[in-house]
Amino acid sequence: MIIKFRLNEFRDIAKWLDKKLSKPLAFFLKGWLYGLETRYIDAKTSAAIEEGIAPHIPNDPLIDPPSYHSEPSEVEGLDAIGYTYGFTRTRDKNQD
Repeated sequence: MIIKFRLNEFRDIAKWLDKKLSKPLAFFLKGWLYGLETRYIDAKTSAAIEEGIAPHIPNDPLIDPPSYHSEPSEVEGLDAIGYTYGFTRTRDKNQD
């Protein structure tokens, strides 16, 4: 089985491994190197995509944290606890 590398840097390292090491060890290391090359390509493309999308992503809206309130209830030692949020409904009125 021949392992084909996509980047010249990794191809050069694979050629060096073939020249300097025994075939089984070189094959094992080239398999590991192929996995490393795949992860390297994935990381570079993810970084490029994130960098390209970043100017177009809208900023997160600033939402105030919920306010906490507690009222005494009819049961002793058990207060009625509630949270109030300051945001409004964002769905269309036609949706239920």
